Amino acid sequence: MDTTPRLILLIGYDSNIALGVLACLRNQGFSFYLLSHNKKNAARCSRYIKKTFYYNAENDSLKDKIIQIVKEYKIDFIMPYDELETREVTIHQSELSKYAPCLLGTKKSNFDIGIHKLNLAKFLTEKGIPCPPFASLDNTDEQENLINKVGFPLLLKPVRMASGRMIQKVHDQQSLNNIIVEHQDNLANFLLQPFIIGNDITCNVICKNGEIICHTIQESPVKTGSNFSSNDTLCYHHDKEVISIVSRMMKELEWNGVACIDMRRNAQTKQIYILEINGRFWASVLPSFVKAGVNFPLILLKLSLGEEIEIPKFKPAIQVSVKEYFQSLIKFGNLKFSDTKYKSYLLDPIARFLQMAGFVLLLFSNMLTSF
Repeated sequence: MDTTPRLILLIGYDSNIALGVLACLRNQGFSFYLLSHNKKNAARCSRYIKKTFYYNAENDSLKDKIIQIVKEYKIDFIMPYDELETREVTIHQSELSKYAPCLLGTKKSNFDIGIHKLNLAKFLTEKGIPCPPFASLDNTDEQENLINKVGFPLLLKPVRMASGRMIQKVHDQQSLNNIIVEHQDNLANFLLQPFIIGNDITCNVICKNGEIICHTIQESPVKTGSNFSSNDTLCYHHDKEVISIVSRMMKELEWNGVACIDMRRNAQTKQIYILEINGRFWASVLPSFVKAGVNFPLILLKLSLGEEIEIPKFKPAIQVSVKEYFQSLIKFGNLKFSDTKYKSYLLDPIARFLQMAGFVLLLFSNMLTSF
């Protein structure tokens, strides 16, 4: 029996996602190379990475760089883990697959609808799939109709951005007018939607030809403020309505591969709305495995290779923030360190330290620029 590790080329920008994917695939008979245009990608220092390569996103051909590495290092599988890299590999899949098998991906036209908030909102509205009402920042008639329908506050969202970045709460008409002036040359890249008090829901899926192969659902406590970032406090649970709505959307998009769908449950009406699709793995991909029991990277890898794999049903679980853990500790509560996401960070301590240090520096830099 051949026990030689198969060689995987991971491709992407984000440190956290890369380290999560690596941890999910460790001890599965693989060795890993990394290709990134982020020279600060903490995964470069992972104990699981044999070698890291870089490219310039503006000047280099990612396709040519992949082919060069695959040929030189005899790569067995091409595995983009980030959104734009997945898109690029899928576009060139027919050529790249001459050199090595590629990760399953959605055709460009449908993928571009899914990862663009405004295009997705239009698509969902046309198909009768629940999403919040919306208006483009460059369409005054749509804005007037939206304000008449839901009033203020509204949320201003960039059509292409993830993890709640650059979302602003708009409290009144004067604030909206100021924003329009500020973004005068870039209005088409923003949309407005109502601010909905409620729970963040994330439905993570792997699909093949629009059919969901496996999924997890994670939900936050009710959020009432202006913190639009992802949550450390999560409950993994089953929800037939969530999976029914997501199934309709993925079937209409004929989705292939992985997706992270952000949703909102209205705290008052309990209505569920689809907000956006991230066409990539997600920050909590490792907790999805460690806590909910679904190893998304391994399942997608084997599915892409046409190999047999058992599809597990996910199990209910909780994840708590470090703050909650220490509060419980002080009060002699029953929360454990393993209830946070950080115990798994000990699998790859140097890389995780660099990832967290980079996050703290970015946070500090953003605080300075806000003054």
